[in-house]
Amino acid sequence: MVGMKAAMRRVDVYFLWLLVIFVGIQFGAGWYEKLAVVSLWADLPPDQVLDGMNESGMHRAGRAFWPFVSPVVAVAAVANLVFAWRSTAPNRSWWLAGAAVMCGYAAISYGYFVPQMLTFQSDGGSWSPERIDSFVTWWTRLNYGRMVIGGIGWLCLLRALSLSTAYRDPGHADSEHRHAAPLGIRDGQQT
Repeated sequence: MVGMKAAMRRVDVYFLWLLVIFVGIQFGAGWYEKLAVVSLWADLPPDQVLDGMNESGMHRAGRAFWPFVSPVVAVAAVANLVFAWRSTAPNRSWWLAGAAVMCGYAAISYGYFVPQMLTFQSDGGSWSPERIDSFVTWWTRLNYGRMVIGGIGWLCLLRALSLSTAYRDPGHADSEHRHAAPLGIRDGQQT
């Protein structure tokens, strides 16, 4: 039974690693896009926004990059939420918070940002200049909040991951000493 629990904990940590890695990719790419790509089309006159978006690579990234990264984050966030909920490890609170925040991030992305952008990219050519201007203003402003949420989620997950390396299987003979004594001291002796 102890072996089974240890194996499950390893699987849990692998899923946590997966989520941390993909959130890092998503977060970094999101900031790159926000700072380097969106600025190429967001300040253009409304009648040039779609062309600017295509030239900037935003449209291409929406078809070639984000569909492969964002779903992995969403699925891994849900799996990590389940693993964290069932966990009794010391990193549980950070892990649960990070997974929940990233589930919220995915819900916001798929509930607003993705459908709005896809609608604009497919139908925006027929929109009025005022509607295009309103769309660009709201989408870009709200994206700052989404990036903050993603950053908070990633930091929580990184903290959970850092605490997971300190956690040892309770069945391991040496684990009590590792957690009972300050770092570098075991059995009353300096190590």
